Amino acid sequence: MNELTLEKMKQMRLYGMLNAFATSTSSARLEPYTNDEFAAMLVSAEWDDKNNRKVERMIKNARFKYKANIEDVNYDENRNVDKNQIFRLAGCNFIKNNENIHSLILNLVTKRIK
Repeated sequence: MNELTLEKMKQMRLYGMLNAFATSTSSARLEPYTNDEFAAMLVSAEWDDKNNRKVERMIKNARFKYKANIEDVNYDENRNVDKNQIFRLAGCNFIKNNENIHSLILNLVTKRIK
């Protein structure tokens, strides 16, 4: 039964659900899921997988000149770059809080100059 279900998921290209279903059926879990929880877990896994593939596709199609990420930034003291502030800005909480990024950066620069 499970093999047939896995094959159907593969044919339907539901790779997130496929991986989550295979993992959950092969691992011994102490407390079983309810039907609602199991369905929610499968849908969440599929959504995450599709979203991750979309982001990967967009990055690939952007054809960036450099492959860089925030962890690669040089945080040496002589550069006066605050690692914590960079990570806070990268979290984009200023968008959720309706804050202006210009004022945040100005505060950062002002604190560095003093």
